Formats: sequence, C-alpha cells, structure tokens
Amino acid sequence: MNANPPDSAAAATRASTVHALRTAAAHVERALAWALEPFNVTTAQYELLQVIARYGQSGAGCSELGKHLAAPSPDVTRMLDRLDTAGLVARRRDTQDRRVVHTALTEKGEGLLRAAAPVVTEAERTVFDGLADRERAQLAMLLQGVRQNCPGN
Repeated sequence: MNANPPDSAAAATRASTVHALRTAAAHVERALAWALEPFNVTTAQYELLQVIARYGQSGAGCSELGKHLAAPSPDVTRMLDRLDTAGLVARRRDTQDRRVVHTALTEKGEGLLRAAAPVVTEAERTVFDGLADRERAQLAMLLQGVRQNCPGN
C-alpha cells in the first residue's frame, strides 16, 4: 500500500517553498530593521516614507499610499500619525474634497531618507550578496508573480 498520495511530492515542494519565502522575508526584515535602528524608524515607516517621496510635494492620500505598501491599510493611518508627530511628514486637506488628506515629506523626512539610504543600500547588498544582478531581477519577477496571485491583489 502506498502511504503517500501521488501529489505529496508537489505538496512538500510547495510547503518548503512557502517556508523558504517566509524565512527569507523575516531575515531580510530583521537586517533592514537593524540598519534603520539608529534612525528611529521601522522598516514599514521607512517604506512609507519612500512611497511618499515618490509623490513629491503634491502628496498622496492615505488610500493611495496604502496601495504601495506591504502593511495593511489601517496601519497606514497609524504610521502617518507617528511620522507626523516625529516631524517627518506634513498633512493637508485637499481643497476640492475635504475628506482627502494629502501627505508629503518635510525637510526632516527628506533628510532622514538621504541619511538612511547608504545604510539601507549596504544592508540590501549584504542580504543579496552572492546573487548576480540577473538573479536578483529574476527573483523580483518571480516574487511579483507570487504577489499578484495572492487574494486581494
């Protein structure tokens, strides 16, 4: 009698792939957190600052920012509150629709991104050491495919 169903090898591969992905993500997160520790921002806050920077001084609304983050949408408002309190972002109401609040970086926020960039770049270099640029590009493409397959995307 065969104790393993025919697709058990495929199931085991899927399980080990998910484990490898989650473990790698946790280690990358930890490396970036250590790099950002001197700047008193979390990796999620840093990611949010980078997204805000892409919008420039015109700013972006909370829901628009949330579309570009790994964090759940309710967390965006809390992160913005903390970044605002720290003086890293400024928020202003839209003149056409008072329900919309635009967020932009302050000079202090821009300065933090400039100061942290070399440290984050070094942490990323360390994390991906041994992978060729072609392999990193392939990894990014594969992970984007995984992300698109996830519910809610």
